[in-house]
Amino acid sequence: MIIDIHQHITYAKYPEFAKLLPTGHGSFTVKDLIKDMDKWGIDKSAVLPLSNPENLDIFGVAGNQEVLTECKKYPDRLIPFCCIDPRGMLHSPKADLGVLLKAFKKLGCKGIGEMCANLKITDPLYKNLFHHAGEQKMPIVFHFSPKKGGLYGVIDKPGLPGLEEVLKEFPKTIFIGHAPTFWNEIDGNLKSSQRESYPSGPITKKGSLWKLMEKYDNLYGDFSAGSGHNALTRDKAKGIEFLKKFNKKICYGTDLFFTKKEEPPHLTMMKEALANKQLSKKEFDNIMFKNFKRLFKV
Repeated sequence: MIIDIHQHITYAKYPEFAKLLPTGHGSFTVKDLIKDMDKWGIDKSAVLPLSNPENLDIFGVAGNQEVLTECKKYPDRLIPFCCIDPRGMLHSPKADLGVLLKAFKKLGCKGIGEMCANLKITDPLYKNLFHHAGEQKMPIVFHFSPKKGGLYGVIDKPGLPGLEEVLKEFPKTIFIGHAPTFWNEIDGNLKSSQRESYPSGPITKKGSLWKLMEKYDNLYGDFSAGSGHNALTRDKAKGIEFLKKFNKKICYGTDLFFTKKEEPPHLTMMKEALANKQLSKKEFDNIMFKNFKRLFKV
């Protein structure tokens, strides 16, 4: 079985909208997603809406309501998430975001994300969301960012000290990291200028991600997009070591919301690791679907 933790769909009624944008993704409706899943043997996909203003519309990706509507068409294949902006409900760190989360849970949402609000991860508004997410037992998928402005995603400093602070403060909340600023912390020699890039070459010193993954039970990783794949393949030996060590804390994902002519590289990477006996079948299954099922109770 394979479950993809990170997928998006574009506007169903206006597929031409995505084609008019300079992002290069084009239209990728729910029908396109299902065809792609069938082609590559993906059993289920989590569909993540985008609703934070930092990235709303720039990809033509569906928001909360449309994700719910489209996922209902394929209830056995698609799993809806909801995207809650921490500035919502009157921009207050005391806002009862639990009301929203309860409503989305009743409508079938299993998780929160993709979270892209460009605020510090320790901002009181974010902490309010983390509190309510923990209370509602809804894991959060984050896009991490190195700076404010010009990018989207939760902001943290080199070494991810803010992430460590909230991991301690909200032990009931499951944090699932994603994007270059998160995955590049696999490298202990990472330069500040490389945080939002795709570094190459061997990893000679383990970065903060190893420590945080080992120390905090509520931290997980989603290796979708080019960022996760690059981090785990730039030094294949270290990548396999990371996958083996944290096989119970990593989820398979692609974040490739376009029709793919070739097998997703994330899938190829995992198949090769299994075929070469670098990962055991148990480790492979944990990453490909068991961790997701355990976290999201599906």
